[in-house]
Amino acid sequence: MAGTPTVFIQIWVDINAVQNGSTAGVYMVDNRVGNGSQSEGSAGLSTQVTNGSTIQWNVYNIDASSAAVVSIVDIGNCNVWGAGGQPEAAASESFVGQAQSTGSAGYAITINVQKQVGSAGISITLNPSISAK
Repeated sequence: MAGTPTVFIQIWVDINAVQNGSTAGVYMVDNRVGNGSQSEGSAGLSTQVTNGSTIQWNVYNIDASSAAVVSIVDIGNCNVWGAGGQPEAAASESFVGQAQSTGSAGYAITINVQKQVGSAGISITLNPSISAK
């Protein structure tokens, strides 16, 4: 993966609102609203980036006093990732990828919410989009 991340996408999860398969209580934001990103605060964030940008995704539990664990399981492929492939897990419990092709596409992010430590958790798939110029 080339470069230091300049685009940051955060996923905030209200673990009390999450139900099986539902994106209620899931809020996505990025640092690109000044560049045209849309639908901030929803599970359908539309991020605008420059081709070549390195992107970092992180997921957080809104309730900092909770022992519940939220994690990114997978970020699916889309044409914007280009030849470098889909984003991958990074050492800091985040995912990192790079926009290597211009265009716009939707992609899937699967997150897991363990309301109780050691439980199987609830998997949720988000369907944001990304555009690279």
